Formats: sequence, C-alpha cells, structure tokens
Amino acid sequence: MVMALSAMLFGQAYFGTVSGVLTDPTGAVVEGAKVILTDQQKGYNFNTTSDSSGHYLFRSIPPGQYSVLAEAQGFGKTASARFRVDINENATADLTLKVASSTQTVEVSGHAEAIQTEDAETGQVVNRRFINDLPLIDRQVIDLTSLAPGVTEMDDQCGAGCTGTNFVSNGSRGSTADILTDGASVTNSEPNGGITAATYLPSPEAVEEFKVEQTNFSAEYGFSGGSVINMVTRSGSNKFHGSVYDFVRDQSLDANSWFNDYYAATTGTPQPKGALRRNNYGGTIGGPIIKGKTFFFFDYDANRQTGQSSAAAGVPTDAMRSGDFGELCSEWQGTFDNKGLCSNPQG
Repeated sequence: MVMALSAMLFGQAYFGTVSGVLTDPTGAVVEGAKVILTDQQKGYNFNTTSDSSGHYLFRSIPPGQYSVLAEAQGFGKTASARFRVDINENATADLTLKVASSTQTVEVSGHAEAIQTEDAETGQVVNRRFINDLPLIDRQVIDLTSLAPGVTEMDDQCGAGCTGTNFVSNGSRGSTADILTDGASVTNSEPNGGITAATYLPSPEAVEEFKVEQTNFSAEYGFSGGSVINMVTRSGSNKFHGSVYDFVRDQSLDANSWFNDYYAATTGTPQPKGALRRNNYGGTIGGPIIKGKTFFFFDYDANRQTGQSSAAAGVPTDAMRSGDFGELCSEWQGTFDNKGLCSNPQG
C-alpha cells in the first residue's frame, strides 16, 4: 500500500527545479555533458546529462543552497556560484564551458538567474530571515502572509493567526486559502460556507520558509479557492546547529490600563496593574546522523501564562433590593403614568 500510494505524495509538493543551458565560448550548445547539482548544506549530489540542445534539468529539488558543476570531453570543469532554490521555485543556472585541461576547474562568479523564466506563477517567499528578524506578537508564523503583495487581513479582530487563513488575497474570498506543510494539506474546510482553518501550525522556529502562491500556480494545488500557503519545515545539515529562546511579557514592562488610571485620578486611590506572567520558550537542535546521508531536527515550543484582569459591572441599589426599580425611569428624566409605564422608553 505504501508503494502504491507513494506517487500520490508528490501531488502537492514544495519541490522546485534547476535547469539551464550549457554552451561553449562560441555560443554553440554542449551535448552529453555530465552535470552535477550539489546541496551545499547536506552534501547530496544529483546527476544528469545535457541533451542535444544543451539543456539540463533537475526535478523535485527541495529548498536549499546549491551549486552546479558541468564537465565534458575537451572542456574544463565549470562550476556555478552558490545559489538558492526557494520553495516551489524553478531556478535557472546557465554555464559556459571553456576549453581547458581535464584537471582544471573554472568557477563562474556570477549568480544564477533570479528571474522566474520557467513559469508565470506569482507569490512571495518568506524565508528564515523574515521569520527571525520581524516581530511576531503572538508567535504565529502565518501572520507573515501579510508581507505578500495584495494580501490584507480580514477585519474580524483576530488576524491571520486566528484560523490561519483569515486574509484576503488579491480580491479572493477571505478564509479560503489552503495551507500545505511539507506537501500535505493541514486545513479543514467547513462544508457549508467553504471556510478553511488550519488544524496545525508549527512553531516559527521549526519553519524553514513558506511561499504565498497567489496566481497562475499549477493544477496540482486544486483545493484552494484563493491562495496557497506552501510551507516547508526545517531540516538538519552536515553541521550541528541549535537555538534557545524565551519571549517574555510581564506587567512590570506594561503601562497601566486607562480605566485603572481614571479610577486613581477620580478617587485618589491607586489601582495597581493586573499581574501578568507570559513565557513562550523553547529550543531547536539539528545535525547529521550520518554525514551526507541522514539528518535530524528537533524543536520544542511551550507557552506558559498566568494573569488577572479587572472588569466593571452594575450592582443593585437598596431600592432595587426591595423591589423598587423606579430610579431607572428617573435616570432617563422620565415619569410614570397612571398605568405604571415610564414616559421615556429608555427607562
């Protein structure tokens, strides 16, 4: 069953492609060259051969840092500069092979082409730099979808992190986006209104990057009536990396509420701030199990909060306690008629 269903796992994926054209100094294409794509963080190698038109193509490439090395008979080895493949991106790296000895390697200093030339898909990639450097008040990584052009949060007092899809993208209906985590949908759809909500969202420390795919994405992303949030979680590499964090909120760092200040000003009795203790803490660690082959990544995220708040409410007067509610009418400048009705309906 696992083998039969494995092909379906790629139906909605976060993989990209790397392609390019190999030419010689005269501009003629180089056929039959050996091309190696190397993952700079994990050491993986992907191999292919250029076709009769000099093109090469690597499919199903996970996000990461890569370089391309090409070699052919009569030409020196030619290596590209490092470049990044973002989630569901089709990167291009063209190389010009120079005539040289077989032991010589020519390194191309230019970077891979950054403009998407393989498709017309539009969207915004939110990578680790965004996640690390931008403030997240409630530590909901999905709030960063607002960085994409054309995305506006819905005015429902809870933001994008409320259900994960509480936003409008380029005029599409709100709360209809689909969220994919490592290629699998993590949203449930309400059957009557078609409103989607995230059933699980990872900690911001566990997300490598995500892409807000807005228009012209391929038919494999067919569940969404709006945009697709394509998210990939972090992975270990050939080096050990880790982090610890604690995001703290405490009443000593907060201003007093307006109502407490007003009470203190009118009564002369100070009203202290309510107690608040909030700690969002955790850590991550990742690294190799077998270098270049097997890796691990672990994250832990916890949220502990205690606090108190004050509220205002009405209490009955002595007259009300004895059954006389007539003062409700007089407060609205009303009087009672012979039927016992207040002349002001508000009273």
